[in-house]
Amino acid sequence: MTTTSDETQSPAIEGQGARKVSRRSVLTWIGIGAGTAAIAAGTSIGVRAASNGAFTAGLGTPYALWRDWAALSGVERVVAAGVLACNPHNTQPWRLGVSSEVIQIRSDPSRRMPINDASDREHFAGLGCAIENMMIAASAAGLGPSLELLPEGQASDLVATITLRGSGAGSAADAALGDAIPLRHTNRGPYTGEPIGSDVLAALSSQTSEVNGTGLVLITDPDRRGRLGALYVAATEAIISDTAQSEEAFSWFRNDRAEIDQHRDGLTLDGQGLGELTLFAAKIFPAQSRTDGDAFWLKATRDVHTATAAAYGVITVDDVFDRAAQITGGRLLARLHLAATSLGLGFHHMNQITERIDRDRSLGRPDAFSARWAEIIGRPASTGLVSFRIGRAVREAGLSPRRNLTDMVSAP
Repeated sequence: MTTTSDETQSPAIEGQGARKVSRRSVLTWIGIGAGTAAIAAGTSIGVRAASNGAFTAGLGTPYALWRDWAALSGVERVVAAGVLACNPHNTQPWRLGVSSEVIQIRSDPSRRMPINDASDREHFAGLGCAIENMMIAASAAGLGPSLELLPEGQASDLVATITLRGSGAGSAADAALGDAIPLRHTNRGPYTGEPIGSDVLAALSSQTSEVNGTGLVLITDPDRRGRLGALYVAATEAIISDTAQSEEAFSWFRNDRAEIDQHRDGLTLDGQGLGELTLFAAKIFPAQSRTDGDAFWLKATRDVHTATAAAYGVITVDDVFDRAAQITGGRLLARLHLAATSLGLGFHHMNQITERIDRDRSLGRPDAFSARWAEIIGRPASTGLVSFRIGRAVREAGLSPRRNLTDMVSAP
């Protein structure tokens, strides 16, 4: 499972107000059955709401770095920018070695998802996102960053070294992207469907010139959008039918506030783009089962994500299985997400199709998605690294938790 989200025809979306919300309709939407509802009826809603963070969404230490980043300076500001980068399933796949002038970015193998991300493309793309966030933040602060990628080769867990040389002011473009770092969040809620102007699409496409070896396919016409949306739904169905994929993905879902405070990573209810009433209802009842969560995700993929996307984007590289290309594609992904934030767009990572391609490949099974994927994007499947949807979001995205810097940072 990649993500879950809200719907366009929810019984509780603000501003649509055509239907009276019933307890049954809310529970049906969030995937809670009658048996669970009966249990919930015998509990204290107030206690459950308080203990599950219904009144503290986005508050407390798991979320503090989003608000504190602007007040940081020097190498600490640069490192924190990396920790705030987008990354797969919010696994935060990095370990950082830091001195006054050098930052080493290492892969943390304990944070891989070998079933859903069998080629490690998302893992290393996430590391590329952290690298690019740090390069942007360092450049914007006038710290003159230089980057060495895979200094010890592809087999090492040392992914990159950033050296800060303090060579003066950075570019205006990087300053603008740097301003978006604490504002960037993955928006998994409904989008308005409003078309995206050619000037905005051109601004996004221009980011490829900043990262050599990458390309971007933007899919805006209704026919291709519809076919790609149907393929996302089919891939989601395949994932939730694969027990191993479903279980691994669900292990990264943090069902309540206690789990958020303990782990400070993973996907949460607050990050799913739900309306306020639906989110509150989801928090006051006991946690969903894996199968309920899968059903919710499939419905959201069909009725929200693919139904409201204004456009899809696919980052392309020469070879999606090449480690350097995975990292480099992730660098572009970070720039695109920051640029989209600056342009007022919602941005949502959607990688079900490539997860199924890699899953079938890892098991030596016939590939059910590559040919259709390639036909739609107009590129060989071996070049389509990661993908996303964009559009004008109906509501603001929620914050995702982050681990303490001290948990990830050590001397180089």
